[in-house]
Amino acid sequence: MEFSRYPGLDQDEHDAWTGPDGTRIAWFRDPHANVLSLHQVPA
Repeated sequence: MEFSRYPGLDQDEHDAWTGPDGTRIAWFRDPHANVLSLHQVPA
């Protein structure tokens, strides 16, 4: 899977952006070019 990078977002080396509450989000496209995301909430 290849994650997307977006200008203006401070994404880490894994292409994930960390929100103010610590949630990490990464975006990718499915085979139909829809943008989907995965997120990880802090413990």
